[in-house]
Amino acid sequence: MIQGTEKHFGFEWDIYREIIPLHKKQFLGWINPLDLSFFKGKRFVDAGCGIGRNSLWPLEAGASSAVAFDFDERTVSVARENLKPYSNCEVRYQSIYDFSSENEFDIAFCIGVLHHLSDPKQAVRNLVRSLKPGGTLILWVYAREGNGRYLWWFNPLRSLITSRIPLSWTRLVSIFLTLLLKFYLWIPHRSPYIHLLKERSFRHAEAMVFDQLLPPIANYWTKAEVAALVEGLPVTLKHLVHTNSISWTLIAEK
Repeated sequence: MIQGTEKHFGFEWDIYREIIPLHKKQFLGWINPLDLSFFKGKRFVDAGCGIGRNSLWPLEAGASSAVAFDFDERTVSVARENLKPYSNCEVRYQSIYDFSSENEFDIAFCIGVLHHLSDPKQAVRNLVRSLKPGGTLILWVYAREGNGRYLWWFNPLRSLITSRIPLSWTRLVSIFLTLLLKFYLWIPHRSPYIHLLKERSFRHAEAMVFDQLLPPIANYWTKAEVAALVEGLPVTLKHLVHTNSISWTLIAEK
C-alpha cells in the first residue's frame, strides 16, 4: 500500500462506521458461488477488514475463529467495536505486507483491497502462505470489463483531483455526485446492480461514492490480470466470476 492510502480509508471508516443489512447482500455477491455455510467451523482471515463488515457474516454463520486486520488505527478501532460480540475474532493493526502467518487458516479473503495496493502480488503471496493445505483463497477486485464508460470520466476525476485535495473537500464532492446518482437511479434500469444501488439510503450511497473518490491507487483489472495474481503460487484456480458484470471474484484452493 502506498504511503497515505490507508489514512484516506481511515478517514472514511471513521465517518461511515455502521454495518447495515445491505452489506450482507454485497458480501454474498462477492464470494459467489460460495455461501456463508462454507465458513461454518472454519478459521478465516480477513485482510484489509475495514469496519469489520465482511468478517461479521462468517462469524454469524458459525466460523470457529478469525483474524481481521487493517493498517489504520481509526479503522481498527471501529472494527473492534463492531466485532466486539465475537470473542473468537482477533482484530489487529497490521499491514498486509507484514502478514507472516503460515499454514494457519482454512479461508483467507481479501475484499476490495488488492486493487488499491502498490504490490498486490506480494499481498497475495502472504495470504496463500497463511492457508493450510486445502485452504481456500477468496479475492474480490475491480474489473476493467464492464467499467469502460465509468473509467473514461471518473478515473481522471479521482486520480487528478479528489485523491489529492483535502479529504473534507472530497467528501463535499461525494455529496454532490450522490445527488446526481440518486436522480439517475430514478430512470428505469434493467441492470441488477443498478437495482442493488437503489436499495442504498442517501448516506450509504454517499459512502460508496466517497470510497471511489478517495484512493491514490485504484486499479481496474482484466480477467487475465486477475488470474495472474495467483500464477506461480501453490494454488489451483477454481472460479473466476465476473461479479455484477463490473468486478471479479477469484476463488482458489491451496
